[in-house]
Amino acid sequence: MSDLQRVEQYFSRSAAAFDALYAEDQAHPLMRFVNKTFRSDIYERFVLSLKHVQQHRLHSALDVGCGSGRYAHAFAQLALSRIVGLDVSQKMIKLAIESTGEAQGDGGTLEFVCCDFGAFRTDETFDVVLAMGFFDYVKDPIPVLKRMKELATHSVIASFPSISIYRTPIRKVRYYFKKCPVYFYRRHQILSCAREVGFSRCDVKKIRGAGMDYFVTFFR
Repeated sequence: MSDLQRVEQYFSRSAAAFDALYAEDQAHPLMRFVNKTFRSDIYERFVLSLKHVQQHRLHSALDVGCGSGRYAHAFAQLALSRIVGLDVSQKMIKLAIESTGEAQGDGGTLEFVCCDFGAFRTDETFDVVLAMGFFDYVKDPIPVLKRMKELATHSVIASFPSISIYRTPIRKVRYYFKKCPVYFYRRHQILSCAREVGFSRCDVKKIRGAGMDYFVTFFR
């Protein structure tokens, strides 16, 4: 079984659980505490993504690994003119369509596609390509970033899991038993990728607190 198949199966099994991380109003108070304390990176990268779109007045977005569509829904509320969400899991795409509700029909601007990014073909370009929680499962980021650069007219924003002395081994063990590959990055590796791909600038921000993520902005 390929890494892609393992990732697809993992997210199909865990679709509802991942979506619940964003559904604060529906979560048990204890889980809200756990999520905000130990998964603060998920909330922080969401806020930083929205700020990036607003700050640079971007109008279109491709969300790679869109999951249950929480980012796409937020972008629709910011009145972006075109949003495409892409995910390899059909269950995630189903949740995305359900969670966006009426925003889905707003002028045909919001679309969800069940597809591996490597097989995604389009003549469109987007102001921003988004990849949150995506590179955790990518063994070789260079060809992926090259394709994202081709599709982005302004920037690519992405999260990369950092290496932690105690949290990385725990996560590796957890994902081993879940039969899903997971990869980690150092700051210098991310900067090296940006240079190799040919981005004009790369800003790397380490999310504070309990989070493990780097929030990275690659400028076209």
